Amino acid sequence: MKETTFVVKKLIVDFEDMDNMQKEELHELLELNDQELFDLVFKNKKLFSEKFPKLKNLLIK
Repeated sequence: MKETTFVVKKLIVDFEDMDNMQKEELHELLELNDQELFDLVFKNKKLFSEKFPKLKNLLIK
């Protein structure tokens, strides 16, 4: 779960600097169920980048 902690901390730290589009994408991302969220962030980064292009720079390195 170390990776999950990293993602959550990164989003919290960057939240105030996010523009409205990023915040909208974040809201949409957080509406996903746990498994979908995990799969997108950790297993299918390409799909994540396509669905959440404004957030990809924050989470995918």
